Amino acid sequence: MSADPVASLLAANAAFYEGFESLDLDGMDALWDHGDAVWCVHPGADLIVGWGPVRRSWAAIFANTAYLQFIVTDVHARAVGDGGLVTCTENILSGAAGTDIGGGKAVATNAFLRRGSAWRMVAHHASPVLRRLTEG
Repeated sequence: MSADPVASLLAANAAFYEGFESLDLDGMDALWDHGDAVWCVHPGADLIVGWGPVRRSWAAIFANTAYLQFIVTDVHARAVGDGGLVTCTENILSGAAGTDIGGGKAVATNAFLRRGSAWRMVAHHASPVLRRLTEG
């Protein structure tokens, strides 16, 4: 792990999106903690708790997705001790087999715990951005 915990946390977050974008279930296995306390909220979906159900959710997404691209912006990270949080905006292009490519945006919070020399994801919560709030 890098001597700079924020840099290594950002690298773990980037690895999450690389694995997600490439529909790599093995990559998710390597990045996520495998405990009963991990959780995930996909945009517009219910809370999923425990590595088994979380892993199955990724497998279902990957099996039903032909194309996925993330442009991750507005990234903010904080590492405190063995914990780290990353917030970001997910600008997404995706499509299922035989469909047109569509786009969307979600704001995500990704939580990590340091396990030995590596950051392991323990939570992912992505909320869809449905509209832009206007001032005044």
